[in-house]
Amino acid sequence: MGHWHLKHWKLGLASTASSVHYNCLTAVQTTIRALGLTDVVSASVVVKKLPLQRVQRSDSLTAPIILITPGRPVNPDTGSNVQDDIIHSVLVSFLDDDNQEKTLAANMSKYLLWLERVRKAFNRKRLSGVATVYTCVVRPFDPVSYPHWLQNWWASSLLLQFTSRETR
Repeated sequence: MGHWHLKHWKLGLASTASSVHYNCLTAVQTTIRALGLTDVVSASVVVKKLPLQRVQRSDSLTAPIILITPGRPVNPDTGSNVQDDIIHSVLVSFLDDDNQEKTLAANMSKYLLWLERVRKAFNRKRLSGVATVYTCVVRPFDPVSYPHWLQNWWASSLLLQFTSRETR
């Protein structure tokens, strides 16, 4: 049946309450809330099923908003004979009212600082609260999403790719 150690069995039992991917989402939310980003209230850092395309002005969230959504997991060809490395992707999307700000400079320092602080909180680090995650690679998107800007929003995203060593 395979080679089992007690520690593998305990890891398996501990992870049955929620998935590693979901634990990554909530750990990201906790970490970003703790950063105390300028003008971002804790209640506006939320885990959702879908990213920016589904945010409507009628949503109960108050801008600025940080959406944390799951991305496609990847199973690279790494691991061991009893464990797999799985990459759990988490998309962090930033959204604020911008009203097609004409100078193209107002709030830019604040927005870039949000992106920088979140990147630094995760890049090449373990994820606090998720024992199986041993590193993260942060992949930035454009600092300003032009399609969102045309709709009176400032938006940008970071893709966090957490590598987790998981028992089969």
